[in-house]
Amino acid sequence: MSELTRRMASLDDVQGIWGLIRQVSAEIPFKMDDEREQEGILSELMACCTSGLSPLLVDNEKGIVGALLARRDDFEWCFRNGETIHVAYAAVSPEAKEEKVLPALLGELQDRKVPLLASVKSGEQLGFATALGELGFTHEVKAASGWGDLYQWMPPASVHN
Repeated sequence: MSELTRRMASLDDVQGIWGLIRQVSAEIPFKMDDEREQEGILSELMACCTSGLSPLLVDNEKGIVGALLARRDDFEWCFRNGETIHVAYAAVSPEAKEEKVLPALLGELQDRKVPLLASVKSGEQLGFATALGELGFTHEVKAASGWGDLYQWMPPASVHN
């Protein structure tokens, strides 16, 4: 595989990220034939692309091979004015599966030294939960509805006020 470059997503990346998500929709998972699910993920995609907090990995041809859709956590931001970042979705192209894309993208967020939350949808097949565990995330809660699991990472106390 060609050399990969990390950068943050912008609105210019919506089409490329949407193409990647559609390509790996079964692994995320979400149903491409469900209009309501598509609207939900597209809304999240737009919010995350404007957050300045969604890391991407791009190949030499400017193709997006990995993405984390992340933004400030609504609860923490609105009620506590907190800096917590919430990763709602992860996507990795089939060609980049062996490239340690998820750890590279998560490391980009961990370098910010703020609390992180990550949602892992029931039935995901990217290895997102495994990558989270390997990077020190703890399993916080399993959604009663079967929607998925929530993981949390806290920076060392010496770097976060």
